[in-house]
Amino acid sequence: MCFHPMGETVFWLKLLYQLGLLCFFSFYFWIGGIAIFQG
Repeated sequence: MCFHPMGETVFWLKLLYQLGLLCFFSFYFWIGGIAIFQG
């Protein structure tokens, strides 16, 4: 059985990083949209 904890860790870190960016930009545009909508 071949297991690479380092590769596994990097994979999860990349996944979490991408999810974090997605949430951040979604939140950013949501706030921006509300600001524009309220004038």
